[in-house]
Amino acid sequence: MSDELSSDSRRAAVLGVIFGSLCFGTMNALVKWTSEYVDVSMIILVRSAVIVFAVAAFAVSRGISLRVNNRKTMILRCFTGLVAMFLFFTAIAKIPLGQAVVLQKTSPLFIALLSGKVLAERVSPRVALLVITAFAGIVLIVSPDLSSVEPDTLIGLGAGLLAALAMMYVRELRNTDPTPTVVFWFAATCVAGSVVQAAPDLFSLDTKTLAALVGIGICAGGGQVGITMAYQKADAAWVSAFSYLSVIVATFYGFTVFGETLSTADWIGGLLIVGSGVAILIMEPAGDEETSQH
Repeated sequence: MSDELSSDSRRAAVLGVIFGSLCFGTMNALVKWTSEYVDVSMIILVRSAVIVFAVAAFAVSRGISLRVNNRKTMILRCFTGLVAMFLFFTAIAKIPLGQAVVLQKTSPLFIALLSGKVLAERVSPRVALLVITAFAGIVLIVSPDLSSVEPDTLIGLGAGLLAALAMMYVRELRNTDPTPTVVFWFAATCVAGSVVQAAPDLFSLDTKTLAALVGIGICAGGGQVGITMAYQKADAAWVSAFSYLSVIVATFYGFTVFGETLSTADWIGGLLIVGSGVAILIMEPAGDEETSQH
């Protein structure tokens, strides 16, 4: 019975992360478009306000308490997630969309590398080797000629590292706080962290831009719920590889909507990163029962 439940849990996690990745891929395209008209703080404010309202309404309708049980970990999750979001949205505005998402999606690789120490999950030597391969891909994107670094790409890489830490805190919260609570307080923290800078320009938004910002919030809400549930239902290193679907979605938007092109080094680096993530799933398909119980 435990094996069946474990299998069902993993399937639910995979579906959650695929749904979340599709939502986030669309959100990223909207962020790219709106970044030409408003600053990052405005995007974060409206995005997060939509989520706060939606989750609060859901909680009230279902009689769910949003009281935090593990306050320390929740604070760490919210702070690292907020900084990661600022860095990621800034990277989207400065570099090609596909490149920004590839760098941000290094977070599952950071998780696979760090989860053994932080989460007490088993990370095999094969997974460690794949992470090293992925970081070779990162080098090709960050420093294509291996002699100088593209500064704006480091913003995206920093977003990936901090997003990894945030998701690991989400993993830790799985035993103390339900998904709506985690999503609500992260969004509320983002509102508080962006409102001072964004508020003066809030009422000057045109209808088209405001609609796009609300769309970002809707996509982000769906994505956040899907990803959060996924990481709460399966081992972080196992399920994280599926999140690379958003890279495909972002690259598609970059080509078709924004007319962006990627260099040969970007393609090779991206393939190394994505390929390593997929290989983690193939080589570590089920984890083990001890791992699943932590």
